[in-house]
Amino acid sequence: MIEVRTIRNHEAEPFLELLCDVFGLDYQRAYDVFFSEPLFDLHRKWALFDGAEMVSILTTTPLRFGWGRAFGIAGVATRQARQREGYASKLLQHVLREGRERGESAALLFAREPSVYERNGFEPIDQVIRSRIKTSPEHDDPIVEPEEAELIYDAWAALDPNRLRRDVKRWEYWRWNFRVTTEFDGGYLCHEPGNLRECIFTPHHDALPLPEDTEWFGLASMAAHFAIPLVDPVPELTLMGYQVPDVPQMFMTDQF
Repeated sequence: MIEVRTIRNHEAEPFLELLCDVFGLDYQRAYDVFFSEPLFDLHRKWALFDGAEMVSILTTTPLRFGWGRAFGIAGVATRQARQREGYASKLLQHVLREGRERGESAALLFAREPSVYERNGFEPIDQVIRSRIKTSPEHDDPIVEPEEAELIYDAWAALDPNRLRRDVKRWEYWRWNFRVTTEFDGGYLCHEPGNLRECIFTPHHDALPLPEDTEWFGLASMAAHFAIPLVDPVPELTLMGYQVPDVPQMFMTDQF
């Protein structure tokens, strides 16, 4: 008998084991992250069971934009011996129905194989790209404290209904993943060794004050919005949307 539901306490470790098996992750390294990240919620971890066997899984994350509530989908995985039997589609369709009933009418996910999700009503709406950034010699720019970054981001997000709003829990997640955030042109650059994932500043700079060989990892539309000076961008993922009214404006610091 097929059953789809959120998992229970004793099913969290088998859920993680299945996730690691399908994606080739190290279980011990994944364990601490899985159970400690601030958005961890058993009521957001879904599984399809065939009898007693956990066959297919995914995780949802609540999202809020100016136009309303949505949710992100990640970690869609089906036990290898049971793949290509339609279980992931059954799970997705159930979760989409449940989302509509909760008032989360739209859904987003990042895909390497868009066709799998197009069959379930998703449409490609943007690309995640990786690209080297034209950089200038770094300046001794002041560090932006998390509280100040929150004020800058929230003011920016309020200007457009397509921008992701961060609630208390999402800001907790942002701090948990905290990168170096430096002041730049009335805003900030949020970066880590080798990557820029978030930035808010006045567009149109020929170069950014970042370490040499820093790469942009984010949506193509966001790179265009801030006119980030990119060199040879390469697409890595497709952002797929289900009943999303427009292209969302969000950073990969909020990747779900």
